[in-house]
Amino acid sequence: MKLSLTFLLILSGSLLLNAQQVKYEGFGALTGIVYSQEESPFWIHSNQRGRIDESSNISAFFSGKATYQFTRHARLEVGVGGLFHDGYTEKLQLDESYIMLENYWLKVHAGRKQKDELYDGLSASNQNILWSLNARPLPGISFSLKNPITISKKSGLSIDGTLEEFITDDERHVENTRIHHKSFHIIFDKINNFKIKVGLQHFVQWAGDAPDFGKLPGSFGDYTNVFIGKEGNNNVGGQEANALGNHLGSYEVYINTSVNDYKVEILYNHLFEDGSGRVLRNTPDGRYGIFVESPESDNLINSFMYEFYYTRDQSDEDITTDGNDNYFNNNLYRSGWTYERRILGVPFITLDDERFRISNNKIIVHHAGISGVIGNMPYKFLTSYRKNYGAKGARNFKKNTVLSTYLDLRVWQDTFDVNLQVGTDFNDSQSPNLGAGVQLSKKLF
Repeated sequence: MKLSLTFLLILSGSLLLNAQQVKYEGFGALTGIVYSQEESPFWIHSNQRGRIDESSNISAFFSGKATYQFTRHARLEVGVGGLFHDGYTEKLQLDESYIMLENYWLKVHAGRKQKDELYDGLSASNQNILWSLNARPLPGISFSLKNPITISKKSGLSIDGTLEEFITDDERHVENTRIHHKSFHIIFDKINNFKIKVGLQHFVQWAGDAPDFGKLPGSFGDYTNVFIGKEGNNNVGGQEANALGNHLGSYEVYINTSVNDYKVEILYNHLFEDGSGRVLRNTPDGRYGIFVESPESDNLINSFMYEFYYTRDQSDEDITTDGNDNYFNNNLYRSGWTYERRILGVPFITLDDERFRISNNKIIVHHAGISGVIGNMPYKFLTSYRKNYGAKGARNFKKNTVLSTYLDLRVWQDTFDVNLQVGTDFNDSQSPNLGAGVQLSKKLF
């Protein structure tokens, strides 16, 4: 990390020498939050990019980037940002620290970079059911196609792909766990006003230092097995698995069209963690959704999203029993699919009271979001109705039903912006939880 910061400082200094060719951008925000229970309502702290946790009252962050345009299609970007919030974690952290190179076909970045927000921030899981905006970005390196590559113009076929490697630097059961991620999609757009994108997301937690078993397999040969998900008996200290590491994946389908100039996307994510899920034995588990966007940007309703999440099957023929897959949990990588004790995937899957193990991964959720403009005030409204059924092996978990709402309203736009935020949780087993916040933000340059 120190080497990365030194490199960024040196590079930033070289950019300053060519200041006339460099574009600078900066942004800062300060947020204050109050709430009626010990922890804030669900949507006040969820999907906040790791900038707010469940018990935060104050959050402040800034970010800046410098962009140097080599040619029309090639540019270099350097970004850095700082973050502080109180609550469970009270320390100054890096919000971002990265260098990115981009040309007309490829994007490469190294470091810690925040992911782009999709669907106007209305989705509960942003890109994918396994990869949301709920945690601070992981440090690593990423390669992705800037635009899909055409493989047959006559047939209307193209491909898209991503390859990423990350390292965890948080406090967790297996320290220095590595995370491998790749995606591959095929796109068909030969039919007028119709595009379908079908593909796969694949994640693996592997290597690291386990407290009971020492250093786990982490050689290049092990990486090749991780990459291809090679089957075989992997025994580490008595922990057996069918493949090296903790594998998670998702099949994806996205259908895009337009109706009366309104953009429409229908989406489906199927999640799996083992061979039974890969052959769809855990159907109907997954994410189902629709997103509609207006051609204009100043309507009362500019965009709308509805998502349905179902994870009760878990490769079990009878959904009333414990299930087999136990999503986001793992016997060896006991911190599960988390980073800094935050869920990396859809935040409806939640941790236990110690914020260590997944205690609730059997859910049925109806989620909706709306964005638009009231008067001259932009807003975003989220509401989620979810039934929580616990998880395999979770102790003392009580099934419950929760209705969560969230409103973000920009009430002032001038030298700086002022957003009012209101969140509520109505739980059938607890008293209502009410929360409110004020955010001051400003473009710094």
